[in-house]
Amino acid sequence: MRLTRMFAVSMAILALLVGAMLGRILWGEWNSYRAARGGLHALQLVQQGMVAAEKLSFERGPMNAVLGDAVPPDPAKRARLAVARAASDQALDSLAAALAASQDQSATVTSIRAQLIAARREVDAVSALPPAQRTPQRLTAAVEGMFALIPVVLDDVTGYAGAAEQAYPNLAKILMKARFAVELREYAGRLGSRLTVALASGQPLAETEHTQIQFLRGQIEQLRHLIVMSTSAIDRDPRVLAALRTMDERYFTSGLALVTGVERDSRAHQPYGMDTAQFAQRYVPFMSPILAVRDVLLEAALDQARQDYDTAQRELLLACLTGGAIVLAMMLLMVILQKRVMVPLARTTRALVKLGNGDFSIRVHETRRHDEIGDLLRAVGQLRAAGLEKQQLEQERQRLIEELRLRADTDYLTGILNRRAFTAAGNQRLRRAREHRLALAVILFDVDRFKAVNDSHGHDAGDQVLIRIAALAREQLRDGEILARYGGEEFVIMPGNCDLEGARVVAERMRRAIEAAPLTLANGHVLHVTASFGVAASEGPHLALDSLFHAADLALYRAKHQGRNRVECEAA
Repeated sequence: MRLTRMFAVSMAILALLVGAMLGRILWGEWNSYRAARGGLHALQLVQQGMVAAEKLSFERGPMNAVLGDAVPPDPAKRARLAVARAASDQALDSLAAALAASQDQSATVTSIRAQLIAARREVDAVSALPPAQRTPQRLTAAVEGMFALIPVVLDDVTGYAGAAEQAYPNLAKILMKARFAVELREYAGRLGSRLTVALASGQPLAETEHTQIQFLRGQIEQLRHLIVMSTSAIDRDPRVLAALRTMDERYFTSGLALVTGVERDSRAHQPYGMDTAQFAQRYVPFMSPILAVRDVLLEAALDQARQDYDTAQRELLLACLTGGAIVLAMMLLMVILQKRVMVPLARTTRALVKLGNGDFSIRVHETRRHDEIGDLLRAVGQLRAAGLEKQQLEQERQRLIEELRLRADTDYLTGILNRRAFTAAGNQRLRRAREHRLALAVILFDVDRFKAVNDSHGHDAGDQVLIRIAALAREQLRDGEILARYGGEEFVIMPGNCDLEGARVVAERMRRAIEAAPLTLANGHVLHVTASFGVAASEGPHLALDSLFHAADLALYRAKHQGRNRVECEAA
């Protein structure tokens, strides 16, 4: 696997692992936040449920006053009952709205409303009767109808409290004590309501009613003990301690004393000195400190829940920010590694491969980086520079070798092949002619009266003559014909694939060209130069270069002795 692919796969795996880890963390924080939010809402439902229970309990006070009202009824008492009922309805509406906001499909509020309407209808029916027809049974049934509402509401409160405790386990004891305070308020209200029949009828309490009152006193005392008992840090809260002191002073001293006075008058068969309305006006305010205890406990629970909710919200936000920072850092790291490591490394690898293959055309950019990649790039640049220098040296070496070879094969004066180079080239052509059974010809010629030129005009003039003869010969030759200086003023030509007649034609053309080109010396003297030619040709398996040269030499000798400036042929 190539390094770039391995890097991509590694980064993908790393991204998946980091994403999975961050997802797990964020999911946990989201669940904690959602649980805290749900718990806070459940706690708010607890508070509203408790308020609804308290309002329904409070409604029994004005209700008792109306049940004990004379004929004609007192409008003030009816007005107080209407206000209490409106408060109860509003509390139930608030609870229903909170449940709807949480998409709770519970039908409890609807059921409570139905029971409440039935209980109120019974109360209104009894209160509409003349006092003589308000029998203890009808009064008790009306009161019991209102009593039956509270357990239903408190059952819902218990459910909301359970949901809140799941989110905030540390609030369990606080919520439990708040529930105890609500129950204490309910039992205190029931204790006062147990006196309604006796106060409304002016009759002593029945023995069963005394028994129920004692039972309620026991329940009230037990609930007080559970509330006052220290079980958590909330019990040392100054607000709670102050509320408990007020509750003891107001209800457990003055409120219960009022109930005791009614009981005492009942046992003594003495007038009560008050009706149900007067009793409610005096007794209900003594229960307010109980509600204060509930409110203090709920406020403390809500404060703690809000703190926990804010903490969960901050931790979720922090987790999101941290996760985002990690993702951004990882992406930045990938980009940096890709841009500053992988891309330069890939380019450097390609450069090294080309350099290894001898290709120095690749361009290596200069870098100012002072890290390992920068060192690598500079090293590659130095390697390329060294390779280019070596390549240039090698080219120079080859040029020098070629120049030396050329000088070894070239006549230094005329620039054409020398005798050694001609012999090598001639042997190659000889082998080819033998293989293909082709004719091979040789033309020898030299400058006529060359010694006289040297003697009369100097060796420089002789050199000019030789140079001019070589130039004329090159101009007359075609591709495939070999020209060389054979020695002194003597030259040799080997035409390509040419028989004796063809070689003679070439020689004659060369002779006329030399004759027709006089040479003007540096001193202005004009020399008319001629040359004599000896031509030889042969073919067959016994073809030999020495035989050709020998025959051509004989023909050249004959041309010299027959008057010069002519072409003679000889079969080899």
